[in-house]
Amino acid sequence: DARTTTPGESPPGESSPAAALMGAFGRFLTATLAHAFAPFLKVVLRVFVRKASFWRRGLAKAVGRASAQKLLFEDLAWADGYRRPSCVRGWDDGMARVVVAACTGGVNDVWANERKRVARAFKGADGVDSGADGGVDGDERSGATDAAATLDALRASGARVLIVHGDEDSIVPLSNSRRLADALPGSTLAVMRGCGHMPHEEDPDAFVDLVKSFVESPVS
Repeated sequence: DARTTTPGESPPGESSPAAALMGAFGRFLTATLAHAFAPFLKVVLRVFVRKASFWRRGLAKAVGRASAQKLLFEDLAWADGYRRPSCVRGWDDGMARVVVAACTGGVNDVWANERKRVARAFKGADGVDSGADGGVDGDERSGATDAAATLDALRASGARVLIVHGDEDSIVPLSNSRRLADALPGSTLAVMRGCGHMPHEEDPDAFVDLVKSFVESPVS
């Protein structure tokens, strides 16, 4: 049954004005503290991220089992390629900004988002309909439809699509690529055995052969 709301009652999924205000204050405080502690974050980054062992162990968790052994004990230059940017002057400041922004969205973004959230809560308390989209912001709507729009455009273009995925990928599940292949009729899904999240780096020769074979295959 459709639920109706009366003035003074928050719509389904929306918090009360008091809860919205408290939540906004908490998130804004978190963002502010994160920015305040950014200098300390830079110290931590300098200590850990510059170490070759940090990158070797981190990358080993992203690749397949065979590649992990290679990263940890054989091809040390592989991980070093990821570590080198951390030797550039100012990298720690840039990385700290990225981490803070990823965790909080930035103080300005948090403030703007919370204003919208609180406004929706007050509209609900006053019995005002927040819109057919349930109070979802335009940016949220566009973000939710970007993937669908891209799929629609690919289907309409008739472009050939090759999807390559490692069967030992622990970051993005293989089921994601299977669903993508199902959503794109005529696409080709190639599963690289023994590879993880970076098959193009773990087995570059096999990856190049896959792409070459796909490009040179006749168009049906």
